[in-house]
Parts: sequence; structure tokens; C-alpha cells
Amino acid sequence: MKICVASPDIVGPIKNGGVGTACTALAQALASAGHEVTLFYTSTYFENQDLAYWQEAYQKSGVRLIGLPEDTLPPVHRTPTVYDQDNIARAYQVHEVLKHSDYDLIHFVDYIGLGYFTALAKSQGLCLANTRIAVTTHSPTLWSRLTNAAPVDDISYMVRDRLERRLVELADIVISPSHYMLKWLRDAGFRLPARQVMLPNLMPAHLDLGRLHGAPPPAATEPGPIKELVFFGRIEPRKGLLVFCDAIDRINAELPPEVKITFLGKAGRDYPQEVLEARATKWGRPVSVVSGLDTFQAVDYLRGAGRLAVLAALHDNSPYTVMECVYHRIPFISSDVGGVAELIAPASRAAVLFPPTPAGLAEHILRTLADPGFGAAESAFDFAEHRTRMLRFHAELAEEIAADRARPPAPPPPRLPLVSVNILHYERPEGLAQAIAALEAQTYPNLEIIIVDNGSRTPEAVAYLAQLEASRRGNLHIVRLAENLYEPAARNAGAYAARGKYVLFMDDDNVPKPQEVEVFCRAAETGGADVLTCFNDHFATEAPPESEREALKRFVVMGDFGPLGLICNSYGDLNSFVRRDRFLEIGGFTVDGRFNHAEDWRFFAKAWSKGLRVDVVPESLLWYRTTLASWGSGWRKRDRNGALMRAAEIYLETAPEAVRPFLLLSQGLFWKASSAEGARREASREAADLRREVARLTAQAQAAEARADMLQDAYAGLSHFVLQTVEPSAGASPELRRGLEHARRLARKFG
Repeated sequence: MKICVASPDIVGPIKNGGVGTACTALAQALASAGHEVTLFYTSTYFENQDLAYWQEAYQKSGVRLIGLPEDTLPPVHRTPTVYDQDNIARAYQVHEVLKHSDYDLIHFVDYIGLGYFTALAKSQGLCLANTRIAVTTHSPTLWSRLTNAAPVDDISYMVRDRLERRLVELADIVISPSHYMLKWLRDAGFRLPARQVMLPNLMPAHLDLGRLHGAPPPAATEPGPIKELVFFGRIEPRKGLLVFCDAIDRINAELPPEVKITFLGKAGRDYPQEVLEARATKWGRPVSVVSGLDTFQAVDYLRGAGRLAVLAALHDNSPYTVMECVYHRIPFISSDVGGVAELIAPASRAAVLFPPTPAGLAEHILRTLADPGFGAAESAFDFAEHRTRMLRFHAELAEEIAADRARPPAPPPPRLPLVSVNILHYERPEGLAQAIAALEAQTYPNLEIIIVDNGSRTPEAVAYLAQLEASRRGNLHIVRLAENLYEPAARNAGAYAARGKYVLFMDDDNVPKPQEVEVFCRAAETGGADVLTCFNDHFATEAPPESEREALKRFVVMGDFGPLGLICNSYGDLNSFVRRDRFLEIGGFTVDGRFNHAEDWRFFAKAWSKGLRVDVVPESLLWYRTTLASWGSGWRKRDRNGALMRAAEIYLETAPEAVRPFLLLSQGLFWKASSAEGARREASREAADLRREVARLTAQAQAAEARADMLQDAYAGLSHFVLQTVEPSAGASPELRRGLEHARRLARKFG
């Protein structure tokens, strides 16, 4: 098969991490079994070397490595997430790489949900018709955050969670390395696909040596006295850091004085080396912090004589720390949490596992130190059999995919539903003419155009509407409103007049791309959404540019933003595709008789809250006219507080009364933090500009100083030349004497 493994964490660029270790091991195993494997590193962050270096290293294992492209034209509008990078934009970039690929199978990881748009577009029948999508559940964001006793203090975590949930729901297959994680997902309300598979993680091979996976495990470390307790894992609370330190506090006086304490793992931001050393001062024994090692170096360290690995996690899925100790026959003890017990043979569990409390760990350490025969635990499974199971599963998938491709293609739909395009017009005849021309160039044939004139009065607008009526085009209708009723009421009037199954709402300053209606209709019919939005490209010229790369920016949204719409609108833009019957059932746009913006946000929130399925087509289907001067400065956009409150009303209607103030508080605190972060970024940009200007002026000053030195040298040389050649023959000429005196002064000054 042709297989892609896509992950924001892989071995090499990232020194250590369970997700990366699993993805690298999977890619190596599949490649060694003869599959054509591409490892897609969906990040631009490198702790070690660069992409070219690791491409060469992975090639030795028969794995092709690719990364995100540096060219991101047109630039992507940033989703307001305050601190985190824009993962919605990154999921879009991943989709752009994969949507035209011909992989038989794409493996995504759940973490961050970067496969969301790819899985969504596939479910809408827009791409990857012959591709299966599998998602392996390693580390959901909220699981990791909450089990680490860390607050959910930014919407970024909620956006990640939303992306992860939708990716899992849209996948063809969910793979879990433990029964524990599948249960957690169900308990957390994840919607899982029908096909759920439990496949334990594999062990990776050294990249530099290109060793075959599945080689016999090394011999066990010989039992002997324990001289070093090694906290093994990321240095953070979820991995049991505080439990470990509290346990040592309890038994420090009972530990032999020669026993050393070591922290082995990637240091977290909250617990750097100096904090750990300060915490350990009272123990009065040797303490060291070993960080920065990769997966293989950490194992080599633990295999040293006299070392006991202590794994004290409060929560864990199917941790590689346990797998590595079992596989490499390293003596260890571990907290009995999550899927840990699933990795250890029943006969070894009593000796190895302890309850995840300081008292439980302290007691177990003393018991282990007192056991002269304590050694490596036995595995609950055969590692070679795990690899065989994984490869057998992929062989079965290959047969299924081949059978699917051998079947004749499904017949086309019997008919194309009528689509009513609802154009809101007010005093912009030139824009309206451009929009109509673009609609007449659509690739979708079965549509009607309904122009809702919202009380235009200018002679130009009135004359153009009269001209359209006189043309007697059968698919074009005009609804004239006697006065400006504002956007919501006017759009509703067009929907009432429509005859189509679907209504495409747009304004007279939008320019649809030729495939807009066709793609919208295919996505709605295949994916089953009631409301669809899309990406759009902004332009500020008289007509859209010829190339999408020349757009000012691309507006990318998530579509199914769910309750996060309380905070900001990532549902989409007003240019939306709606099932007319569902639209009428919920009462359409909210009419309050006021001239305001954000009526689209308000409608999407209303549709979602009333149970309609809101999605996005992850393609740019229209050109959105804007002006550079209006970005962030439009007078209606200044009414952000009004827009927030109008959106909040939708959620407050269904929330318990006691919870409503906290919803408003979360909304307000987010935008307060967002404004502060925006000011910080602007100050940072200004500071960077100032640093660049200082560097430029400094370089100019240095260049000027160098030129001055050269001139001084030239003056000095010229003065000596004059004195040597002219003075002997100067005679009594006063003019020459004065010149020679000047030359002597220059020679003394510069020489």
C-alpha cells in the first residue's frame, strides 16, 4: 500500500515524546514490510537539525519524510487564539498538502486534530475517494491538560479539543494502543466511528543505524544493589513529579546514604533544573537532572548498573516509558494508572505496580530496595507478535481497499437539486453586475438568482434593476423592498421567495468562483450538513486577481465550532449554503430592526444551538471584496461588544441561569486577554522594527567611520608625499611655505 503517517511529533526533530516515538515506529515497521511509506511531519519546529538532515536519516529506513511547505500564499487570516499557534490554519495547510494525494491509507494522530479538514473534505466527497483515514488516540488535549492539573486558561485548548473530536468522528478507523483510552474517549463524549481497533504501539529502530524493527530484545540488566532512583518521564505533575518528590521526603532518612536521585526527562516550563535542585536540597544526597536526551540515549542511561526507573504518572495511556523498560529489560516500578497494567505480565504486576500516591510510592521504593533479586518485569505481550498484528491489520486493509477499487463507480445522482442564490443588493449596481456575471459562469446548471433590493434609491441602482427586469431571464427574479429593512429581514425575504432545496446567501460585493455552487451542492448532498460555509479570498481591486496566490489573505474557519462560538466566530462568513426547509424551521436570521454587523455569526450560533449541522467546505469558493483601509477600522466592526452580546444571547437562552454569568465572564476575559496579547504583539513588532533600524544606523555609522579612517590615511599619505617632494625645492615662496606648514600639521594629526 501507499501509506502516509502524519504527525506533529516524530523522532529526530523532537528528541523524545510518546506520540513521535509511536509514529516513527509505525512508519519504520510498515516500510520494512514493503509498503511505500511517507512520514509527514506536520510542524515547523525542530529541536535538532533541519528537515533535510532528517530526510536523509529516514531514507535509510526506507521512509520518505516530508514537511509543511514554506510557501503559504495567500497568507492565512489568523484565528484569535491569544497564545497558541493557529492550529486551524495549520490543519488547513495539512489539507492543502494531502487533498490531491493518492495514498491508500493516511494515519493521523488525535493530538491537535490537524487532520480535521482532510477528513472533513473526504466525508463531503471532495477528495481522497479511494483513501482510508485512520486516527490513533495517543494524547487528547483536554485529557493531557486536566490530568496534568493544569488550568484550561486559553481558548487554544478548546479549539484543539474541537478539532480532535471532529477528526475522530470523521475518521474511517480509530486505533487505540490501550483499552483505557477508548473508554476515556467514550466517557468524554467523543463520537467514535463504527470501526475501533486496539493495537499496541511498536518500538522504533535507531535512525542512524537503520536497524530492523523486531530484532531480539537485549539481555536483562543483572540484578544488583540499587544505587540510583531515576524519575523517568517528562518533568511535570501528570508524570508524577510531585508524587515522587513527596515520596522521597517521606523515606529520605531510611534510604541508604549512597543512593542517588536523578530526574531523567524533558524539563517542563514550570519545573526547570534550578527549581528541582532547590526542592531536593533538604534530602542531603546527590541529585542530578538529565534532560535533552533522545529516546535511545535515555534508554542507554537507564541500562546502567544499579539504576531503578521510577514511573510515577498520575494518568497515562500506553506509556513508552513502561514499554521501553519492559522491552530493554530495565528494572522499574510504576504507578498503576491508565493502560499501564495492560503492558505488564500479570505475574510481574505485584512487584512493579504501586498506587499513585506518595505513601504508595514510598512504601514500594523501600520494598524494592530490600529485595536483592528485584529485576526486570515481564511483558504482557510478545513484541514481535505486536508487530505481526500491526502488519496483518494493514494487509487486511490493503485487501479491502483493493476490493473497493475494483468495484464499478457509483452511478451519478439522478438529478441536480435546484439552488436559489439569494443576493442582497443596496446601491451597488457595479458589484451586482459583477456577481451576476460570475453566477452565470458557474459550473452548476440548475440554479435561480433572487436579487433582494433593500430599498435602493440612486438613479444608477434603479436603472440597473430595471434593465435586469427587462432582460426577462427566466432564472432571475427581483424582490423589491420599499425601504431598507436591514440585512436580516432582507435576507429572510429572499429565502421566502426561493424555490430551491438550498439557498446560497451572498452580498453584491461577493464574486463567486466558477465552482462555488457545484462544490457546495456536492458537499451538502454527500456530507449531510444543513448549513455550509467556506473559505474566502480577499481582494481590494476593481476585479479579483487572476491567481489566488495574489489574494490579500485567505479567511479560514473551522465550520463546526460548536459552543466555542460564544467566544468568537469560526463558523464562517455570511456567504453560506443552507437547506431552505431547515432555515425556515428555525426562523431564519434574527430580526431586531437594528443596523448591525455579525448577523451571520448570530445565525450560525442559532442554527447550531437548535440542532442543525453546521460545517465548512475547506476550500476557497469566493472572492470577498474589501478595502485595505477597512481592515480593523470599519466603524461597524468597532461594535465588537455589541456583536459579542448578540452572539451570547443565543447560548444564554439554553444555559442554566446559574451558569450564564460565567459564560459572559469567559467571553469577556478572552477578549480582554486577546486585546492585551494583540497589544503585546504590536509592541513586539515595533521593538523588532526599532532593533532593525538601530542595526541599520549602526552599520551606517561603522561604514562612515571606516570611510573616515580611509580618508585620514589618504590625507596622511598625501601630506608625507608633499613634504618629501616639495619641501626641498620650495625656496622662499611664502605660498609654498604656508602649504608645507599645513601639510606638516596634517601629518602630525593623522600620522
